Amino acid sequence: MKKNDCNVVRDLMPLVIDRAASDESREFVEAHIAGCAECREQYDAMKADLPDDTRAEYEEEQKQFMDALKAVRKKKRRRRIRRIALTALCCTAAVLLGLLAYDALFWKYTAPVDNGLYSLSMSELKDGRYVVTVDAGRTNFDTMTESTEVLIDGRYIMYERLQTTPIHAAGLPEGTRSLKWDSMVIENDGEGTVDEIRQGTPRDYITIWKKGDPIPAASEEMERYYALEKAYVQWMDSLYRDENGNINIVVNDASDPFFAWQDRLEEARQAVPEWK
Repeated sequence: MKKNDCNVVRDLMPLVIDRAASDESREFVEAHIAGCAECREQYDAMKADLPDDTRAEYEEEQKQFMDALKAVRKKKRRRRIRRIALTALCCTAAVLLGLLAYDALFWKYTAPVDNGLYSLSMSELKDGRYVVTVDAGRTNFDTMTESTEVLIDGRYIMYERLQTTPIHAAGLPEGTRSLKWDSMVIENDGEGTVDEIRQGTPRDYITIWKKGDPIPAASEEMERYYALEKAYVQWMDSLYRDENGNINIVVNDASDPFFAWQDRLEEARQAVPEWK
């Protein structure tokens, strides 16, 4: 506590006792003498010199002033608490909204990848199905394939494209994912159910095939892979499909046949020249 405060308070004491001081000065004096025993003693001595009726009136007025002061301080404290709580609530909401936005942009919502960063090629299996292969060798971030079939003037147009999230992991280490892989197997009856296949979106696309264009025959390795995949699906249906038609895989340990099938499929996939 500063000595100058004591001098100022003692100068103000007569004005406070005579009720001639401002509310700010009275508050300053009351706050000071609450923590300064020497000033409090002098203040009480000055009040004792007042006549009894004047002192009683003064003390009642002082009590009313202090009650009002406490009410004001209580109101200010409540406002401060509300401001702090509101600030904390806004900060929490901002963090949650940020996390939700990040989750949506990193995991849920996707945008088309520029057509210049990947290419599509086609192969025809002996059973008439078309295999569309994606070469994403010029990308270095996670992607996913998406397909949309649109009817335009009586013609079925298939849009094949790569998608990625607006926020995505870039610069993935080499060898952590396959850059060339089949995007989709298109079923095809004898008359042909697809009239045109385009890479990209209806707004930005490259036509890669039209009905009547020749399609290279799939390699024997690709034929072998899809034959193995068909056998694998049949095996899964017979073993893991429940009465509701859902497949529920229960793997007991590393010796489970499920892993052996996975290894066989991966070995067959790596042997396909179209995917190298």
